[in-house]
Amino acid sequence: MESALLTLNVPPALEEALVDWLLEQPHVQGFTSMQVYGHGSGASAMSVGEQVLGRQKRTQFMLHGEVSGLERLLQDLRQEYPRAGLHYFLSPVISAGPIAGESPE
Repeated sequence: MESALLTLNVPPALEEALVDWLLEQPHVQGFTSMQVYGHGSGASAMSVGEQVLGRQKRTQFMLHGEVSGLERLLQDLRQEYPRAGLHYFLSPVISAGPIAGESPE
């Protein structure tokens, strides 16, 4: 099994809809989300206020799973949200799992 990390950066207005959509996906066991800021040369996609600040607010989702399942998820996202301004990174995972040990007393 080849493991990967899928990172999605999405407009904040899409956060709740994407949370609901991801929770409905059978090959998604869980994910993490957080508020982040995008910086870059894509000023045309930024509002005037974002251009002044030099950053664009985004919501980032991180999902860990099998490469094949994450690639299927990306295909489904392309169909479900074709013009939503999503950006992704699919990265290999060298190692992942719980940190097991004895509980502190």
